[in-house]
Order: sequence, then structure tokens, then C-alpha cells
Amino acid sequence: MEICSKKDIKFITGIMAASILLGGCTAKGNNHNHELKEDPNAKTSFNLNEVKVTDYDKDEMDKLYREYCFNIFSRTVSDYGSDDNVMISPASIMMALDMVAAGAKGESLDQLTNLFAAGQGPLTQQAYASDLMDRINEAKEVEFNCANAVWNNGLILGDSVNMDYVGYIQDTFLAQYTVTDFGKDTADEINDWIDEHTNHMIKDAIDTLDADTVMVLVNAICFDGEWAEEYEDSQVSESFFTSADGSSKEAMFLHDTSSAYYETDKATGFIKFYKGGQYAFLAILPTDESISANEFAKNFTAEDYEEFINSVSNDYVVVSKMPEFESDFDINLNDTIAGLGADSIFAPSTADLSGMAGNPGDIYVSKIIHKTHIEVDRQGTRAAAATIVVETCRSVMEEDVPEYRYVECDRPYAYAIVDVETMAPVFIGTVNSI
Repeated sequence: MEICSKKDIKFITGIMAASILLGGCTAKGNNHNHELKEDPNAKTSFNLNEVKVTDYDKDEMDKLYREYCFNIFSRTVSDYGSDDNVMISPASIMMALDMVAAGAKGESLDQLTNLFAAGQGPLTQQAYASDLMDRINEAKEVEFNCANAVWNNGLILGDSVNMDYVGYIQDTFLAQYTVTDFGKDTADEINDWIDEHTNHMIKDAIDTLDADTVMVLVNAICFDGEWAEEYEDSQVSESFFTSADGSSKEAMFLHDTSSAYYETDKATGFIKFYKGGQYAFLAILPTDESISANEFAKNFTAEDYEEFINSVSNDYVVVSKMPEFESDFDINLNDTIAGLGADSIFAPSTADLSGMAGNPGDIYVSKIIHKTHIEVDRQGTRAAAATIVVETCRSVMEEDVPEYRYVECDRPYAYAIVDVETMAPVFIGTVNSI
């Protein structure tokens, strides 16, 4: 896998993977010992010290985050153009790009900020991302970790990097910062770090680093959680899953009853909690049985999701089933991010990341590659940022005659791993085949 051609930057963001930014210079010539000139007046566009003391309207920011989640999910599915299983981590993508935004200026900063929180300033967005990372790392009763690391190519960047920026990502994003002369062993060092911080589920993420790579930023999110109530043997049976292409395949299905039922014109759903009470698996089954989950996701907007989560009712006994499955996904998100309005970072003529180092256009983004992995079985879920939440059921009095609702995910469906307090997705995906 080619990692970085001359003069470019790459991003690899992921679930059970990493967000990797590889930077290149736009300097002329092939002198790999060329160093960017240190600018003693270099500074970020906003006062980084103010982020930690910035207050914001949490309800408003949670709503804007949910809007971003479904904007990028529907756009990703559309750009992917296939009915394979898809999963992204909006949280991983956001935190990776917010580390870039901290060193961005002008239009580049405005576009990155508005990608996540239109109408809000960079201080507010940075504070929200910082709090989200803290919330992930403080999750209870699950293994849920978010880590960041930065490698600076000393042969090119040297000491030209803005140390206020470095101090900020170390303090706010807890980033490990390493200055080293990039060589044949650097990729192995980065791969070892990714392997360690994804619970050994992502190996050999990169092969080599181009000689003109100037910086590598890595964000890794790793989750391993158990259901609040595991599925008993009697709740697991073999049946058939009808894939998006119409074929059928045998799979192990997980059966359950619960009380929270979701229904709109577009979808029905149920929720399954993880241990700790903070996160849950939300199944979203299209009411149109003729379409794939990806077709559904293309047109499932943030407004549709708001309507869906607000439709929750505890008036029924919800009978649900879903298959055990395992899925990997990767995609180049350049067109997706650009299509959502943040296109200036991809060209030296418009990119301004001079809050990190150099001058406007010296460093720009050439690739954003998103990689994910998820496993769902009777014990729980392993995915790059899922958590375990306790499942609660409405008790039914003996004299009541319960009404039943059925959500049978034996055909293509969508899902989200959500923060129960905000119903904001940490991961969103589709199951089109097993």
C-alpha cells in the first residue's frame, strides 16, 4: 500500500484502527534534507489556552454532532457506491480532523469547524471534541479508549513546528509527540503503536513512508464491551439472513425481548444496552423491505434520525432478533469531506495549516482513509468506540395483556452504537450481508 507520495499528506481514520495524518512539503526540488524555515512569529489562529475554559450549550452541540454524524454517514454510503457492509466512526473522524483544525487558519479552519458545528466557533468545537474524548476514556465497565500520537520528521520539519500547537495536542488530546528522522523503521514503529492501541486488531496499517513525509498524526479508538444482559443459549438459534443481493445465508441469530420500541414511516428499531449504562446498540430496520441498508442510509437524514429517536415508546413488549456478524470496512474520505464543505485543506493553493508549521500551502491533506472493524456476538461487541450499557425492560403486570412489536433484522438493516445520554452515535454502520 502506497502511503505518501511526494508533497502530500494522508489521513487514515478508524475504528479499531487509527487516524493517521502524513504530511508533505510543497517545497521545490528533491532535497530530502530540506527543512521548513522556522517562523518565530508562527502562532495558531485562536488562543489554544482558552479551549479548556470555554463553555458551550451542550444540548445544542449534541444536536449539531448528531447532524454531522448522519451527514457524513449518508455521504459516505453514497460515495462508496456498493452494497457491502459499511461502518464509520464519526467520533474518530472528528477528533482527527479537530487536531488538524487546531493548526489551521482562515478558510481551512472555518470549513473544518463548520463541518462539525456550523455556526459555532473553533473554541466551542475544540472544547466539545476534548470533552467527547474524556467521556470515552472515562467510560465505566467497558474497555473504551481513545489515544493519539504524532511523529515529526526531523529531517524536514526539524524544530520548525509551532510548540504551542504541540503542547496543545499533548494536553488536550493527550497526544504522544515524537521527533525522529524518518527512515525504514519508522513505519514499523507507527504500526506497533497502532497495534498496541487497537487491542492488536489492526496490524501493518502502513507499509512505508515517503521521504518527503513531514508529519504523522495518529488517532486510535478501541472498544471491547459486553452486553448488560448476555444472550442465553436458548436465545441463540440458526436461521437465514437475506442479503441485499437477494441471496440467503445461514447465520446465528440473537433473540431478545425488551421494552423500548422505535417506529417512524422509514424504520422500526430496538435498543440493546451494554454494561455500564452509558452506551447501547441501536438497530434501525427499514420499513421498505425491497431496499438495501445502504440505499436506506443514503436518504436517512439527521432530521430522520431525530424523529426516530424521539419516537421511542415503552408501551410494548419488543421481540427482536439480529445476526451475529463481523465486518471490516475502509474508504478514502477525500470526496466525502470535500463534498461536505471542507475542501480547502486538500490543495496547497488553498490549504492553510501554518498554525502547525511553515507557511500557508506548505502542508496540505491528500488522503483521508477511514478503516473500521466490528464484531457482534452473544457476549457483546468489539468495535472501535462502542461501549456497554445496561438493558432495562418495562415490567408487565400479570393482569396486563401485553402488546407486541417485532423487529426482525433478518434482512439488510442499519445500526448505531450510541451514547445513551445524548443518543449521539460513536459508530454507525449497515449490515447488507453476513
